[in-house]
Amino acid sequence: MTGRSADNRQHQRKPRLILAGLVLVVVLWLSEAMLRSGMSGTSFLDELLRPDIRALAFRILMSIVIIALTVYMQRLFNRHCRTESALAFERQKIGLVYEHSPDAILVVDSDYVIGYANPQAVKDLGIDESEIVGHTCHEVSVGDETPCDGCRVRLVMRTGRSATAVRQRTMPDGREQWVEQTWYPVPDEDDAPAAIVEISHDITDVKRAEMALQLYSEKLEDRVRERTHELEQTNTELQDEVAERRRVEKMLRESEERFRRLVELAPDLILVHIEGIIAFMNPYGASLLGYNNPADMIGTHVLELVHPDDREAAAARIGVTTQGRQGTGPLELRFQRTDGSTIYLEIAATPLTYHGRPAVQAVAHDVTSRRQAEETIRHMAYYDILTGLPNRALFDDRLAVAISRADREGKPFALMFMDMNDFKSVNDTLGHAAGDQLLAEVAERLISVVRKSDTVARLGGDEFMLLLPNEESKDTVGLVARKITEAMAQPALTSQGPVDIDMSIGIALYPDDGRTFSELMHAADMAMYQAKSDGDLFRFAQARNGPR
Repeated sequence: MTGRSADNRQHQRKPRLILAGLVLVVVLWLSEAMLRSGMSGTSFLDELLRPDIRALAFRILMSIVIIALTVYMQRLFNRHCRTESALAFERQKIGLVYEHSPDAILVVDSDYVIGYANPQAVKDLGIDESEIVGHTCHEVSVGDETPCDGCRVRLVMRTGRSATAVRQRTMPDGREQWVEQTWYPVPDEDDAPAAIVEISHDITDVKRAEMALQLYSEKLEDRVRERTHELEQTNTELQDEVAERRRVEKMLRESEERFRRLVELAPDLILVHIEGIIAFMNPYGASLLGYNNPADMIGTHVLELVHPDDREAAAARIGVTTQGRQGTGPLELRFQRTDGSTIYLEIAATPLTYHGRPAVQAVAHDVTSRRQAEETIRHMAYYDILTGLPNRALFDDRLAVAISRADREGKPFALMFMDMNDFKSVNDTLGHAAGDQLLAEVAERLISVVRKSDTVARLGGDEFMLLLPNEESKDTVGLVARKITEAMAQPALTSQGPVDIDMSIGIALYPDDGRTFSELMHAADMAMYQAKSDGDLFRFAQARNGPR
């Protein structure tokens, strides 16, 4: 009940108390008049309406007393109503707190009988409220008619002090729950416990966190013990290694002179540098780089001898050996001689101590002849000797790369198959030399039309291929084909005179005409033969799902 409703009730009751006081005054006046009339033998109306002075004073005095008492009682009544309303409002608030509390709350009297259970308590106990309220706490919790051993309710009743306990219980749905239970005594007028409020707070998450923390702490302690043991073993091994290193260093110092003599006579370039600055160079190495005296190279930085294009790789190797103190395997680098020529050296390096300072020894072998032979073999393996264009092996590799990139990025590309018409008659009538000149001229014109990112290749005979890895539309591919036909419009000049260039072009697009190497080559080949058959300069392949 709110304060406003209580005030309305008081205003409704107040007129009734005043009316009772007025009625009492009237009764007093009537009773006093009747009594005097009987005693004096006068008329009742005369005594009522025309009393003497003493009677009138008595009546007025008694009326004032009655009215004063009535007002005083009304005030007491109003104060009582306000107090009762405030208490009802506080009980309502406490009831709302109990009803909506996430904790389970039970109120148990001195006979262990449960007088109240909030909804959370009913939910946790898993039984109907009627089976809780009016029953003893031990009947509800353990199903026993006598209080259980260690009953906290009995302890709080006896001592009058609150108690707390933590326990694990099984919920009606089978879940394991940890709760923190607190029992508070509710004192009566004599300050003796009249009832007990039991509050059960769910601390399952806290308990799980504590157990997880305990488990982690135990594992951490185990890891610390293991790591400590490992460090002790490592320390022992390090001490042994230090002793062994000292022994080896002594042996190295003793053999340094013998090593120097061997280095000076070695048929390879051998140098020692300290942070890139040459501190030693053997005679053969100085001669290999065009110097007459090895002493002329002392104090020179190694990178000054390296070809500018290879200095970044050389600097990285120097950093690994000087700063990281790690040896490096063989690496081919270009060096510049004093006459400006370039030689290829296969160089390996390892860190060492030179005159008590950290240094690096590098050993290099001259591989210039082998490198030139490899370049010649590689060019012969991947390039056509007559035209200088990539041959079929190199073209197949680049086409495979284009297909892989297109599959990964989802971008189309184009492939052209080109064949010269009546090339056999040129060889037969003008000779193979003129035919070779014609092929070389066609190759030059193709290169002049396409971009650097495109690949023009000669497959053999009079067959050429063009890979356009960055062309995405049919229109742009057609424009390239037209540029090629325009470039072939003028006759080629040979030793036997001018020769007309007649070429048929077949075009295949990825992925419309194929997604594999063989599908694209076959589609372009068929399109070329269709162009040759129809007399067209170029023809697009037919799509696999119908004509293009």
